[in-house]
Amino acid sequence: MAEDLIIIGAGGTSREIADAVADINRQDERWNLIGFLDDDYAKQGTKVNGLPVLGPTGTAGNYPARFIIGIARLGDPWRRKSIFETLGLERDRYATIIHPSASVSCHAQVGAGTAILSQTVVTANTTIGDHVLIHYNVTIAHDGVIEDYVTMAPGSLIAGFVRLSAGAYIGAGASIKNDITVNQAAVVGLGSVVIRDVPANVIVAGNPAHILK
Repeated sequence: MAEDLIIIGAGGTSREIADAVADINRQDERWNLIGFLDDDYAKQGTKVNGLPVLGPTGTAGNYPARFIIGIARLGDPWRRKSIFETLGLERDRYATIIHPSASVSCHAQVGAGTAILSQTVVTANTTIGDHVLIHYNVTIAHDGVIEDYVTMAPGSLIAGFVRLSAGAYIGAGASIKNDITVNQAAVVGLGSVVIRDVPANVIVAGNPAHILK
């Protein structure tokens, strides 16, 4: 029997997760996607991609459903953490969504509330935390550690033994050399090539990547 699912947020990433859920259901009726919760008053009571926006995020506790937070906001690395803490729902109330076309090693671990979108590759002995958003065409090589609340934009690539610390944001098309640590809440800019560790709370960009801010 399909489980009820609600996506928190009704923006672009949430809609991409909804598409992933639809693709999962084409193979196996795993989820009954009820709709979205979003704090934008203008969206409430409307439909987004054919699914209703049921109300604000604070009403999540009214629904006996599973949830996934689909908000990826550059410049606000702790937004998903804030929502998780505010809602106060148990960890097992959060769904893990993996697109059928993603290749995830049987020796990888994936946390609760995490979404892995289409054509992504996650290889051996990788550990992915909770509430991580990994967009399409991402590659994560062996022995990577992706901590909670990380966002990886489309086409990003990390080599082996890389650690992405909590709240890090990896921009589209960025590449990270093996044995590198990107520290908490750091931002790696679009198309950057990272060849040395990235300090916490900075923005790096370029080839090789250097600190901008």
